[in-house]
Amino acid sequence: MEMDFHLHKVQALSPKAAKIALRMLDRDPRVPTEWVMALRPALVERSSEAESFGGTDWMTIAAIERPGIRRFTERFESREQRHARLWVLSLRTATKRHDRGQPDESVYGAL
Repeated sequence: MEMDFHLHKVQALSPKAAKIALRMLDRDPRVPTEWVMALRPALVERSSEAESFGGTDWMTIAAIERPGIRRFTERFESREQRHARLWVLSLRTATKRHDRGQPDESVYGAL
C-alpha cells in the first residue's frame, strides 16, 4: 500500500520536485532497494523536463538531511521544493512503518 501511494504521488510532483526527490532517493540508504527500483523510473520520467538545480534547491536537499537547517530553509523554499521534501520524508516514514509492520499514515497527506 505504501508503494502505491508514493508512486501515485510522483505524478502530483512538478518536474523540479521530482528531480529533487530523485536525488534524495538515490542517496538514501534507509529506503529498501526494491522500493528504489519501483519508484525511480517514475521519478526519472517525471523529472525529465526539469531545469538544473539552483542554490535553493540544494538547500532543500540539505534540509531533508539536517533538521537544523530545515528551520532556516522552510521560510525560503518554493512550493515544489516543499512538495519534494514532504514526499521524501513521507517515504522515509513509510519505510520505517513497513520495517515495523505498521500501516502507513503518511505525513504527505497534509498537502
